[in-house]
Amino acid sequence: MRLYVVSSCEDTVTGLRLAGIDGVFVADAKQAQEQIDRLRQDAGIGVVLINRELMKRMDDFVREFRKKYTLPLITEIPDTFRGTGSDSIARYVREAVGIRE
Repeated sequence: MRLYVVSSCEDTVTGLRLAGIDGVFVADAKQAQEQIDRLRQDAGIGVVLINRELMKRMDDFVREFRKKYTLPLITEIPDTFRGTGSDSIARYVREAVGIRE
């Protein structure tokens, strides 16, 4: 199963693409919800990464999605360049897929 990023931050999408993770930039929560509904149809997508700012705007949608579907797993990653401290996107991805150091 593959990872896929849906983000309102172009830098996050670009950075994760360089790391081999496909993704899409979205301008708002509505576009993100539409994209996630499309991704649900792709059995190859196992985890959808969403940046923190976008996740806040679509909290209700994500909660309902998680109740209805087991896959893809939707998980939050920190925003790029937004003062999120020492959070590591790589750490969030590892935890989301169950890899412990």
